[in-house]
Amino acid sequence: MDAAASHGTTVHQYMEYFVRQDPDALCCSLRVKGAWADYSRLEFWDHVCRYATLFLDLEHQSVILFAKKLDIHLLTAYIGAMKAGHLPAQVSFPSAKVNETEYRKKIDHIREITRFGAVFTEAEENHLQKYLGSELVFTPACEPAEGRALPAAAANPENALIQFSSGSTGLQKGVILTHEAVVEHMQSYASSLRVGKGDAIATWLPLYHDMGLIACYLMPLMTGIPFYQLDPFDWIMQPDLLLQLIEERRPTICYLPNFTYQVLANKGKVRDLSSVRLWINCSEPARAKSHQMFAQRFPSVRRDALTVCYALAENTFAATQTLPWEGNSTKVHPTRNVLSCGKPIPGVEVRIFDAMENGDGEMGLRSPFLYHRFLDGTRPLRDGFCLTGDLGFIGEDGEVYITGRKKDIIIVHGKNIYPQDVEYVASEAPGAYSGRTVCFGIWDDEIGSEELYVIVERESTANPTAIKIAVQKAVMEEVGTVPKRVEVVEHMTLVKTSSGKISRSRNKELYQGKGFQLL
Repeated sequence: MDAAASHGTTVHQYMEYFVRQDPDALCCSLRVKGAWADYSRLEFWDHVCRYATLFLDLEHQSVILFAKKLDIHLLTAYIGAMKAGHLPAQVSFPSAKVNETEYRKKIDHIREITRFGAVFTEAEENHLQKYLGSELVFTPACEPAEGRALPAAAANPENALIQFSSGSTGLQKGVILTHEAVVEHMQSYASSLRVGKGDAIATWLPLYHDMGLIACYLMPLMTGIPFYQLDPFDWIMQPDLLLQLIEERRPTICYLPNFTYQVLANKGKVRDLSSVRLWINCSEPARAKSHQMFAQRFPSVRRDALTVCYALAENTFAATQTLPWEGNSTKVHPTRNVLSCGKPIPGVEVRIFDAMENGDGEMGLRSPFLYHRFLDGTRPLRDGFCLTGDLGFIGEDGEVYITGRKKDIIIVHGKNIYPQDVEYVASEAPGAYSGRTVCFGIWDDEIGSEELYVIVERESTANPTAIKIAVQKAVMEEVGTVPKRVEVVEHMTLVKTSSGKISRSRNKELYQGKGFQLL
């Protein structure tokens, strides 16, 4: 079937196709303020059209910054912006506890690179206002001008949206994705996963995370399957909510960052999770131990359903994927003790550049759904490949293995140390807050080498000294190097990027500038 002919050529046209097919079918279910609300495809689409009309008077292809708590208005206004011919760009909404200096720096940087002229945000109790300048502000309380209506044939612009790269080693870059790229990616990836009637996605991930935006939000809208969305803040406070959702609503696909498997294994109740045919571990280095902990805690989870995906904003989302029917769901390399990320999905070509002695090199990707350009107008490629900054190798089986980040390698006394290995074992230490650790190297002139520093957020009232001792021991056992310092801070101290990842560069800068209250 010619999907472009039957479904359209844009993200919103794909969604509209499924609205026409069955307007009363469930589109999504959202848990907001402690209560679930279901929305049919038609109800969702009516909201989309309202917001598209609201945004009509903006200059064509304007950048609209979305910074709002989860609700139906955030989700539908985002699509409405695209339908009206604009570029939505999603960032986190500032909570009352946000570090104001860091958030202002983030917004100022995004303003500089996007030149956004409008913002969609909360109508009340809005902490965002203090960070805005002269931008036009839209809220759910705004009404379209009287008599305005969408043209019979809505514009079909080339560019669809802006994603922000992780920025774990520096400030974020804005990546422009075209409608064509998002559509082609969806077709390739959904086919790889065998997405079809009867599937549904469960998620707690925010839209400013590319996994939350592309895989858990746009893909279900564009394939006609429902999704169940938890408020990220609710999940952080009550991780078991996700498991309860799965037991009660029976979704079939669930995307999780690696640390989430451990959080759920430690804090979740044993429930019936047998409906999930694909657990997809993505966005940070996947660990076999995390899969093992999860499967041991929840007997109803099928081992072959625990899979791994390698994805990045520059490729729209997925580049590779392990799959149960290919027998590589949780496949560990026989000599490197690294989990396979699977083979490239259809259309993606992977090449290793500048290989080192151990065979690791920088991952390069080429595909029909590579980003259109960065916001500064550049599109740096090497031999037609996007250099990802990720290090890894391709096994004899043709599968991709990721080992680290090129810019993140810490060289201590001549030994290469991958930060994610240190951060993973530090997060497992008793009293450490899972997924909230960072490490980096600081040059020491006296010894002529970098030294390893680790910062760990603590759980509740855990003893800082005990955490430090446990982290020192765990890191030594994992990488064979003792950290120069292990520091403990309160939860929510470490700074994240706009895509929700811990920023190594910024936290290093704050530590060196004595910007943390150490315990």
